[in-house]
Amino acid sequence: MSVNNSDITESIKLAEEHRALLHGVPEKAYEEHKTTAYIRKICESYPVDIIDIGMETGVVCYLDAGKDDTVALRADIDAVPTEEGPKHVCGHDAHTASLLGAMHYLCNIKDELTHNVMFIFQAAEEDTTGARSILDSGLLDKAPQKPIRLFGIHNRPEADCGDIIVHQGGLMAEKSSFNIRYTGVVGHSSMPQKCIDPIAPAAALVSSIQTIVSKNVDPFDPVMCTVNSLRAGEPDVAVPEDAVITGYIRSFNHDAHKRMEERLSTLAKGIADAYECKSDIEIIRLVPAVNNSEKMYSIALEAAETVVGKEHILDTKPCMASEDFAVLAEEIPAFFYWVGSGTPGKDNAAWHNKAFKVDAHYTETAVPLLCAAALK
Repeated sequence: MSVNNSDITESIKLAEEHRALLHGVPEKAYEEHKTTAYIRKICESYPVDIIDIGMETGVVCYLDAGKDDTVALRADIDAVPTEEGPKHVCGHDAHTASLLGAMHYLCNIKDELTHNVMFIFQAAEEDTTGARSILDSGLLDKAPQKPIRLFGIHNRPEADCGDIIVHQGGLMAEKSSFNIRYTGVVGHSSMPQKCIDPIAPAAALVSSIQTIVSKNVDPFDPVMCTVNSLRAGEPDVAVPEDAVITGYIRSFNHDAHKRMEERLSTLAKGIADAYECKSDIEIIRLVPAVNNSEKMYSIALEAAETVVGKEHILDTKPCMASEDFAVLAEEIPAFFYWVGSGTPGKDNAAWHNKAFKVDAHYTETAVPLLCAAALK
């Protein structure tokens, strides 16, 4: 079954209205209370059952079409925390609005559906913990049926609006975070013999981390081991008690990822010993890589071609950013699309940039794509 272009028009218009309203209430992870209330109110106007996921934010609902199988569609609902407060500079408002538009269309053709449909409006994607939280809530046990397929979308400002990126294999990276604390002995900097300065080992570790990628991992594996912050001391004469380094490890090869974690831990401990300070090393595995399987690729490609035609289907290099959609994909066969959101002919700002914008015509592609994926 394909999406009827005349029937989809109203759904796209509604999605645009939803997006305008949602854009004005950006809320960060686990604080999406207004957004959740809005989504719930809209869902209650359709013939869907809201599943109690036991979470304060996020909504999951189920359209029972009386079929033997269920397909799930997922959108994220949170905004990016910035210095000026939460802002929708990653386009999650457009994702949520598109899924609400798809719900409208699919509910209107309920009797024609080949599958039941689960709609997942997921909280807390920005800190990559929301998908795990929603699974830990028991969603798959509470749902009338476990979905046989899951589809997700994310805007892509580097691609023109009207194009869809359909990629087989690794699309977004596995991610771990690290937090390393070196603790020394406080004292006056004029008497180093009575102190243990934690800044020195912290600086040594920052330099040594660069060797993990260059000396310990296959150069043909795309990997990153990045320091995001180093915090220590105040601008005075005292040697501080501790220094804290934070950062991320990213990769597509799981074995390479484990190797980097091991090397980071070994280096951090060894440097602590060398500089006679204590160390506290925390490495947290956050999300696996988003990996679109060959089987799901063929289904997803066919759905996308019915929406924009072969001439607007693109492929792309993988991205080292991460997405907790991958956590859901460990439980359900899944495919993740990138939908072009850039205005043609313009230099469109990237995700999380303060100048980031989603083209006004984005939902004209995103809504039909979600519908087509559900109908395959």
